[in-house]
Amino acid sequence: MKAVVIGPGRIGCGFAGQLLRESGWEVSFLGREPVVRRLQRMGRYVVRLVEGITSDDIVVAGISAVCLANSRAAVAEIAAADLVVTAVGATNLLAVAPVIAAGLARRRKATNVIAFENLARAGPHLKEQVTGHLPAGCDIEQHGFSGAVVSRAVSHRLCPLNETEPLVFVGDRPSTFAVDGGALRGTIPDVAGLQAVDDYEAEVCRKLYSYSAGHAACAYLGYLKGYHFVHTAVRDPEIRAIVREAMVEGQRGLAARYGPARAGTEADLDAVMERFANAGLADPIVRVGRDPRRKLSADDRLVGAARLATECGTTPARLALAMAAAMVFCDPADPACAAMHRELQEDGVAGVLRSVCGLSSDEGLGRLVADELRSLVGGWTEGNLMLSLEQRQWSWAGPAPVSAAPVSAAPVSAAAT
Repeated sequence: MKAVVIGPGRIGCGFAGQLLRESGWEVSFLGREPVVRRLQRMGRYVVRLVEGITSDDIVVAGISAVCLANSRAAVAEIAAADLVVTAVGATNLLAVAPVIAAGLARRRKATNVIAFENLARAGPHLKEQVTGHLPAGCDIEQHGFSGAVVSRAVSHRLCPLNETEPLVFVGDRPSTFAVDGGALRGTIPDVAGLQAVDDYEAEVCRKLYSYSAGHAACAYLGYLKGYHFVHTAVRDPEIRAIVREAMVEGQRGLAARYGPARAGTEADLDAVMERFANAGLADPIVRVGRDPRRKLSADDRLVGAARLATECGTTPARLALAMAAAMVFCDPADPACAAMHRELQEDGVAGVLRSVCGLSSDEGLGRLVADELRSLVGGWTEGNLMLSLEQRQWSWAGPAPVSAAPVSAAPVSAAAT
């Protein structure tokens, strides 16, 4: 059985590729240089599973790789595949849809396509995009499309300077993933860790509104206090308490919507917190906080969890604080940060809450976020660090916010109008 993995990155190699090879699949990666060239030259890579100071290296050997720029070869790989996996990032699915369509158009047998993307409707979204590129007469319905809810966090891809050494992907130990069993065609693919579920939406929301919400909250609050890694941020007692309370808010909403069994227990939240504290991952806050605009969208991890909590009568105060922190998060290397900060300057908080989060700043959750943001921005200046999230104490009483500040005082005041 042959599988094609589009995207030889952290999840493509560090999770999907490892499990596929472990299950006996022939695996071919499609991607861009120079990663593909390295995989072609070595024919193997390493997955390093870490837990604190201990680690296990798994050699993933017997693989092949093709550059997406070589469209003829890439299409031929997909046409020969019994399973197609994408792990390119949600924003890049549009770019790979044409090559998937071209490959599927050459197949006579059904193929399952699984999108290992952190996106609620990854399978249906990719199916829509692929359909738009299929030639007339091709039946998209013969192929299965599902997303995948991935349990593992893969924080790094290490490229040894010695080019005779393989790439190394660093992640934690969980190795299961859920797929929408009803959306797949034919026999469920035999892959280690695959769990075919009936209520895929519930699985997506459980991860998104619990683990992902807590992960993002830890990163954005850690940024305010000057931490560089998730594991150091979550060891701050104040951040740890707030992040756990935010996850409890989301868990209450999950319990009301999907039932207590789906929402999990307090012990489950404790286990997630311990995963955040895994120093072996050395997970950078800038990686976890990347693209805050997408992570603040109406159905994503923070806003979606807060809205679900509100529906069951819980006031999502901690999730609102995390959302406000996301709005002031500033990574100079992230274009999405700069774009959102421009929107804040031009449209004010009320405008961003409406356009990005789908919220009104005059009531409910939107008002909570606007109030938290006003409190944060009141003491924020370039280079200033928060000493206490609860008391809003800053490291020094600096001058008025400079032009480089992500949010000026004016847009915040506009939120109250």
